[in-house]
Amino acid sequence: MLRIAATSNWLALLLVCYLLMACSAKQVSESSHVGLAKNATTTQQLMLQVHKQWQGTPYQLGGTTKAGIDCSAFVQHLYIDVYNQVLPRTTEVQLKQGKAVSLNNIQTGDLIFFKTSHKVRHVGVVYDKNHFLHASTSKGVIFSRIDNVYWAPKIIAIKRL
Repeated sequence: MLRIAATSNWLALLLVCYLLMACSAKQVSESSHVGLAKNATTTQQLMLQVHKQWQGTPYQLGGTTKAGIDCSAFVQHLYIDVYNQVLPRTTEVQLKQGKAVSLNNIQTGDLIFFKTSHKVRHVGVVYDKNHFLHASTSKGVIFSRIDNVYWAPKIIAIKRL
């Protein structure tokens, strides 16, 4: 009987910890988005509007609509909406565009490219020195940190158009 009580107390403690972590993660996410809007340039404000329009859109390889979009199509849409500039459709061709810049010299609007596996390339658009906007395969259209432990080691190029 004592063993059952100890087990149920342990499970209750785990449940409380899980709920607290879930709540705190949501607050961090919301506050970081608010932080992005604070002191935003005109171009960054336009990027925030594009994010708001596409937020919640799931990733779909080859997708080009709000029913599902892939990373290069999202970058295409963002560049048309923010810069009135048409980009090529695929990540591979987008990678051939523009002038290479270093991570230390990135600016809002630069394209940032990643090699996520042997054959797979991913692209996003730099929002500021710490964030980029992209269509994530797991979370859809989101902002991510450039220095994230997943993304940082996978950067293969940054291009300025």
